[in-house]
Amino acid sequence: ANSTILRFALADHGLRGVIGREGIETGQFHSPTHVAVSRAGDIYVTDSLNFRVQVFTAHGAFVRSFGAPGDSPGFFSRPKGVALDSDGNTYVVDALFDNVQIFDPEGRLLLSFGSAGREMGEFWLPSGIFIDRHDLIYVSDSYNNRVQIFRYLKNAEVQ
Repeated sequence: ANSTILRFALADHGLRGVIGREGIETGQFHSPTHVAVSRAGDIYVTDSLNFRVQVFTAHGAFVRSFGAPGDSPGFFSRPKGVALDSDGNTYVVDALFDNVQIFDPEGRLLLSFGSAGREMGEFWLPSGIFIDRHDLIYVSDSYNNRVQIFRYLKNAEVQ
């Protein structure tokens, strides 16, 4: 409600810092919804009503952002969930596009998948995403009352 991210220590649960405040500038948020942490400790935040994902260091310093309002791949309408695969690619669920967009570690669009509907691979208001250590991708498909599971396939070495 106050458009900030609170950082806590794992060991003693003490508050270690605050990231952001309400606003539209770099490092500020308007309705942040989800957080993911990379293996390197970088913090990824879906800044839903600013139509972007912002990235911060583990200590809260701004690194970069990507995304903008729009109605085509690479843009966001209502970004909700964010997750990272083992190669550092960023997955963003967009609730109004009914899809998942995948960006490389620098924030460039790689591809998107999903569309509106009730069939497998289709979504109706997806609201979150999680990627486990085996690169299984779990997408909460809210109005279809299910979680769909996908697999990230790494490029195989050509022989």
